[in-house]
Amino acid sequence: MITLTIFVLILLAGVQGDIKIVDTLDGTMGQESCSRICSGVDKKYTGWYDSSNSPGKTWKIVSMRDCDFTSPPVVTVTSTGVSASKLCPSFTVYNLYSDIFRLYSVPDFTADKMRDRECSILWTAVGFVC
Repeated sequence: MITLTIFVLILLAGVQGDIKIVDTLDGTMGQESCSRICSGVDKKYTGWYDSSNSPGKTWKIVSMRDCDFTSPPVVTVTSTGVSASKLCPSFTVYNLYSDIFRLYSVPDFTADKMRDRECSILWTAVGFVC
């Protein structure tokens, strides 16, 4: 049993992940050893607002505070609803900071529709933590 444990530990010691960040929006780069991939699902059906600046669009602020980024990361988002008959829209990321981002619906969509369809936001952020 001890031999098996040592063998597994030796194998795991040789396994390394590879995160390579080539560029960021503001050009702020950190050390490669400070790279982090952080992802989450915003399942809160509240916090949706109809835009007054872009009529027909809806927006929301999503928190990435638990990721501890030191500068704005590269963020990718998608959405999912509760069923095929209640599809959710695509989004664009706007107002990107190290701890939060705002997203806007690409097609016209209302905040009421987002709540009714129980749209969740799935996001992934890649950035630096030191």
